[in-house]
Amino acid sequence: MTWTRSRYLLLGERRYRDRAGRTVRMAYSARSAALFALDDATAGRLAGGDSGAIAAIGPELLAELAARHAVVDAAEDELASVLGAYREGSDAPGSRKITIMPTSYCNMACDYCGQEHFKAPVDNARVERVIRRVEGVLADPATGEVVVTWFGGEPLLALRVVREMTARFTAAAGRHGKRYHARLVTNGSLLTRRTLRELHDELCVRALEVTIDGPEAVHDRRRLKRNGRGAFHRTVASLAEAVRDGTVPQLRIGIRMNVDEENEDTVPDLLVDLACLGLASPQVEIHPMPVHSWGNDVSAVELGARRYAAREAEWLRLARSLGLGFPTMPGAVKPTTCAATSRNREILDPSGRVFACSEHPLVPGAEAGGVVATVDELTGAAPRPAGAFDDWYEQVGDGRQQCGRCPLLPVCGGSCPKLWREGHVPCPSVKFNWAERLDAAALDLGYRPVGAV
Repeated sequence: MTWTRSRYLLLGERRYRDRAGRTVRMAYSARSAALFALDDATAGRLAGGDSGAIAAIGPELLAELAARHAVVDAAEDELASVLGAYREGSDAPGSRKITIMPTSYCNMACDYCGQEHFKAPVDNARVERVIRRVEGVLADPATGEVVVTWFGGEPLLALRVVREMTARFTAAAGRHGKRYHARLVTNGSLLTRRTLRELHDELCVRALEVTIDGPEAVHDRRRLKRNGRGAFHRTVASLAEAVRDGTVPQLRIGIRMNVDEENEDTVPDLLVDLACLGLASPQVEIHPMPVHSWGNDVSAVELGARRYAAREAEWLRLARSLGLGFPTMPGAVKPTTCAATSRNREILDPSGRVFACSEHPLVPGAEAGGVVATVDELTGAAPRPAGAFDDWYEQVGDGRQQCGRCPLLPVCGGSCPKLWREGHVPCPSVKFNWAERLDAAALDLGYRPVGAV
């Protein structure tokens, strides 16, 4: 077998000293989402990409590199292998993921949000149909796990509905011996310590995503509730108290920051505030995200990809110096790009319509064209009908989409097929700041830059 460097291996340029005094460089294999250090000589052989130089690497180390997919058989078509893994993950029936929107209303009116929110009475018949859909999926012998994501609008405005549905889901999971848990995406304004404990203890929520857009004054200006009141203090205090007291130990908390020209300069202040207020915890991760078009025009405030990535690298270093969780590199290979590329994932809106893409429901102009079925038309555990993006991997494979040439494809999947087709470039920031992220990881591991005093 002739070994060659994987097209999905990233090599840092900077040199460090490890604790044994060796000179090393950082490396990241996107095919295994593995971050590791290489001695300088081995890194140099891999950087050159010459099969003869790679063959000179010792057999034990070469086996380790092969296990990480840092080196591969020269005869392998790596793009085909990666896309094959995506297709397999997308088609696997064992893990079913269903996003449920229990309400179309939101108690905030953020100007960058592409959704249109409105109040509507709870349709009990529709709730029952959604429950039967999930029960049918849980009853399927091929299903091993169901993960429900509560999405909105603001799902906590319909907490009674979430309770009712969850009771039925957990009962069905128990009857059929299946795993069940949930995620919840919220603006945080209705969070209290009591609500957090209920989500954790009774409603099986294991991951919470809360949006906080800046320090208190900035957040409360950008994400003002419709009653004119701010929510920063209550949101952060509730989260910090729950983390400090250990009352929700299995709950992973993600703090999403929607960043644009208006608030980019205040992100460092927010990071300091979050650390000082008690959210520097292994239970919490920081997820800044650039504001992007969601069926609406945000071009006046949207940050360019490279400008955003440069700023984010600064925030990464600050966050980690404060003890805040801020991942350096993606920690897992993606099984599928998103809900839109897997028929085993679906989004159910408040009126019982079924979507493949989460950016279609409640979005004027996109909503009508994104419906693939109604929940009444879904029988048993049958996958949702095909959507507009189920041919995504074919497009990547035949070169119609440029993602096939990207070394981060195994951990990105192309990010967002919808945005690509609309003429936007949705590449994640790691594509542009991975070198700085590798440097941050090296410092985390205790390596010292060569030449540092």
